[in-house]
Amino acid sequence: MKVLFDLNHPAHVHLFRNFILFLNTRGHQVVVTTRDKEIVNTLLDFYGIDYTSISTPGSGSLTGLLKEVMVRIYRLWKLHRKHRFDVAFGTSPSIAHLTLITLGRVRSFNFGEDDDDIVPLHAWTTYPFTTKVINPDCLRFSRWKAKRVLYSSYHELAYLHPDNFTPDERILEKYGLQKGRYVIFRLVSLTAHHDGGAKGISPELKHKMLSKLHRYDIIESMEGKAGNKVEPWDMHHLLAFTKMIISDSQTMTVEAAMLGVPALRINTFIDKSTVIGELEHRYRLAYGYYPDRHEEILATLTELLANRGLENEWQKRRQHLLSEKIDFNRWMIDYFEHHILQQ
Repeated sequence: MKVLFDLNHPAHVHLFRNFILFLNTRGHQVVVTTRDKEIVNTLLDFYGIDYTSISTPGSGSLTGLLKEVMVRIYRLWKLHRKHRFDVAFGTSPSIAHLTLITLGRVRSFNFGEDDDDIVPLHAWTTYPFTTKVINPDCLRFSRWKAKRVLYSSYHELAYLHPDNFTPDERILEKYGLQKGRYVIFRLVSLTAHHDGGAKGISPELKHKMLSKLHRYDIIESMEGKAGNKVEPWDMHHLLAFTKMIISDSQTMTVEAAMLGVPALRINTFIDKSTVIGELEHRYRLAYGYYPDRHEEILATLTELLANRGLENEWQKRRQHLLSEKIDFNRWMIDYFEHHILQQ
């Protein structure tokens, strides 16, 4: 088959890269398009995946975003005229609109891990036009029910499930680190269209937390910052062996949980995401706090640091999660072979 992947964010590279490599080994013609944002193309270069970059982020305004979407749709249409795609995978409105303008000849499969009410603009501009909406079975939604395909997993288990990822402790030597003797701070820009008014870790709170972490090396990673110490393909290895991660990032909170690493999430999205809510309340792998809850945050940090059995406890909780969730990369392969190739 002729298969399109439209990748707009570094997390989407990780989500689909194993699936892309599988399709390549089976002789399917795969075309990857990207949005030249942060390290998307850098990661694809590292993993040896060919791609065509078809847009760059605009000013960040809604007008700029819509203009970029229109550019992407036009350029995907031109690529379709050249390649005649059968199916398209991604998380973007663009592939849904490719389905619309080809009158359904290109079937699109949109993967979403956010509840519809968290990303209403994305939902309304994408889901009415896409062929199928692929979601975790814990997600909250009320519309487009006939299009939903639900699975018992998370995006992050497409690349961090133990069948897909084995952390390499030797990579710590590259950064002069020791297992369990460092803490990762991950800060995001909170400038996406659905982040309006969102807040994360303030400098004051960060200073208070760092005072409690004086015995640990600090690895700081800032979204979009060129001077980050860690090469992007090493981050998951470092995440696997850290004492904990402190972050205002949704994605890296989930990634830490997949690896059995304590995650302290601080932002204004608390109690909004059902995926992270499940990790916090069902599996007890993460904590979530509003940014102004300094005393509670510092108390939890102190408790985690004092827990001598922290690593074993979190690994047991991870095993509970893995006993109930499936390898999402395997699920994508099976769905492709049994439901897409057969139609």
